[in-house]
Amino acid sequence: MSEITLLIILILFIVFLIGIIHFYDRHLVKEIDLYEKRLVKKGIFKRHFIKDKEKQKIDQ
Repeated sequence: MSEITLLIILILFIVFLIGIIHFYDRHLVKEIDLYEKRLVKKGIFKRHFIKDKEKQKIDQ
């Protein structure tokens, strides 16, 4: 293999890893939001010093 081929393979591998990390992060954020909503519904979870997420989404 030449230098160019190895470099291309390495770059593609890095891009592939970034894509996997991005999609897994989105999945985790969704799971955390669902978990927080369940805790709020149960009355266990309370946010101190942090504005309500729903209010922040509306403001943006």
